[in-house]
Amino acid sequence: MEKKLVRKIYLQKRNDLQKIDFKTNSKKITDLTIDYIKGLKPTCVHCFLSINSKLELNTNPIITYCWNNGIKVVVPISDFNSFTMKTALYNSNTNLVEKDYNILEPENPILTKNDEIDIVITPLLAFDINGFRVGYGKGFYDKFFNAFKNQPIKMGLSMFEPIKKISNLNSFDIPLNICVTPKKIYSFS
Repeated sequence: MEKKLVRKIYLQKRNDLQKIDFKTNSKKITDLTIDYIKGLKPTCVHCFLSINSKLELNTNPIITYCWNNGIKVVVPISDFNSFTMKTALYNSNTNLVEKDYNILEPENPILTKNDEIDIVITPLLAFDINGFRVGYGKGFYDKFFNAFKNQPIKMGLSMFEPIKKISNLNSFDIPLNICVTPKKIYSFS
């Protein structure tokens, strides 16, 4: 299925989720993600901040777990002119402001280096059995992944199980290593 069609279908599927299903699935995903993080013992996790208007699952429990366990948390700072991202430190004292497209970002970002990130937790709409993901179509995360010297674990969080195959991929599309769904953690080689 082509990316554009996958994006359309899965935006609608996510919008159609009942509130109770959304909350239940979100909790299952965050619990599995936290269990995975516990086993890995990273020192720094990059995590997206949920966009409520896009019905993204709440990543706050993951972030809070990291804070409570001495794991540094960094969040994306998006540049919509170049469709690139930088990372900024995020802790319990960080003031957030709403930027373009309802994205929350630190008010006075303290930029950090990518080379200390062990895991990048990415938003997505859908993914396939090979670990390729479909997001909102701007390519932020693929460009971000390409900027690393030492690749972190690329983890997606998905409300839905994988589709068979996403077609019309580009040379810059980078697959995930892990994707967490309400049912299980998928691993890709």
